[in-house]
Amino acid sequence: MFEMKPSLTASVTGDTISYTLVWSPLKKADKYEINASVPSVSGLFELYRMDEQKKLNLLTVTHAWYGGLRSQLRAAVDPDATTDPLRRSQIENQELWFRYCPSDSFASILDAVWFLHCAYFPKDVRVEHSGRYKTIRMAEKAPDKVHWLD
Repeated sequence: MFEMKPSLTASVTGDTISYTLVWSPLKKADKYEINASVPSVSGLFELYRMDEQKKLNLLTVTHAWYGGLRSQLRAAVDPDATTDPLRRSQIENQELWFRYCPSDSFASILDAVWFLHCAYFPKDVRVEHSGRYKTIRMAEKAPDKVHWLD
């Protein structure tokens, strides 16, 4: 059986970069699962909240550089790690799910997070890309077939 390995790969043509983002499988977020399955390397991750209708609602997509994916994800799901009351209400006593993609290139991580923010939150993009390329493209793959990009 073919196993998808989470990765962020790129192909450059002129001033255009085309990424292929392969996500890890979605997993229920708790500190034990994160400690057991998430590598302590740089990358990007998405965090979701499961609602009453069993629908996943995206809470965040962000990068993890210093400290790595494991520590950043643990902090993201810990209500005691934030002083923001809105953020705390979104994660406290909620069923949370996550997926991640490791990468050792900070510039590529920035490009990927920027692209995803533009796709998910087009009217509220608060991140910048690396500035290396005029055009950024992305294809998304996931072993559980959860895709947001066309």
